Amino acid sequence: MKIALWKIGALGDVLMTTALVRQLRKACPGAQIDFIVGKSCAVMVQENPNLDRVVTFDEAILFGRQVGRLGSVVKLLRGYDVIFVLDKHWIFAVLARLAGIPVRIGFARRPLEGWLHTRSVRYGAVRHEIDYYLALGDAFGIPVDPADVSLDLPQATPYPLATPYTVLVNSGGNNDNEQSSVRRLPRDLFAQLVRRHTVNGTVVFLGAANERAFYAQFDSPRTVNLCGKITLRQAWDVLSKAQAVYSTDTGLMHMAAAVNDKVTAIFGPTHPQRKCPPGATWAWADEEIYDPQYELFGKIPRRTYFSSMTLQKILHQQPT
Repeated sequence: MKIALWKIGALGDVLMTTALVRQLRKACPGAQIDFIVGKSCAVMVQENPNLDRVVTFDEAILFGRQVGRLGSVVKLLRGYDVIFVLDKHWIFAVLARLAGIPVRIGFARRPLEGWLHTRSVRYGAVRHEIDYYLALGDAFGIPVDPADVSLDLPQATPYPLATPYTVLVNSGGNNDNEQSSVRRLPRDLFAQLVRRHTVNGTVVFLGAANERAFYAQFDSPRTVNLCGKITLRQAWDVLSKAQAVYSTDTGLMHMAAAVNDKVTAIFGPTHPQRKCPPGATWAWADEEIYDPQYELFGKIPRRTYFSSMTLQKILHQQPT
């Protein structure tokens, strides 16, 4: 049996699928299990011992609506007996159907999306993303362990950095499918968090190269700005050795929780019961204005978030 798991990205979302990958391998030890993923996120599942192959494609075909190149994606999908369609937009279900895959398992936010799959899981109620992915395994018919939700990262690359230090990340919403700042802490609140942790220690900033300028405004002898200077694998090493990690809802938040049990996840427009990584604690002050349309359909909210968040709320978190 040839099984494919298909997800375009993003980094944290791909990482959250690894519990399903692990349980699928356990239930189907003799199957060929491949992960088809956008090339920019392939690093998240490379070397995963529960996969036979990692197959990449150009995610710009779908993000950029390059209709003329959709045939190349369909060709890539052909030949599988089963596919787990891990993205929720109807176009993924259509392409899997056009590829002629007999068993297509995916999510249904609307009735049409469920009809396009052969087996579907209703998506909408507040439930952790990892649990939703495991529900696809249940729909396939494998035994699912709801307690087995840890995240599997490939091996890190050592990066020399003097300890102890605290990692701070203020990012989110900066990817091929979204360009917004709704998940990021206001500058003044983040500055308070920086000051709190530089009083008697070192703070390390992690992020992409295009985020380096934001963190540069907090430069001091007690800060280290590694944005764009190290690889993701090196970032995992830095995260694993931190005495604490504070992060908004972004890919690094999930990566941190995969390697460190001292992670505080800070939420604004997204719901911690959907996204807080296993083992992390969370801080959230926007429950009253939560809008599920953002997480269900990608509709960027126009509200102002974090206005009720304080440094004390961040430092006195709630358990997952």
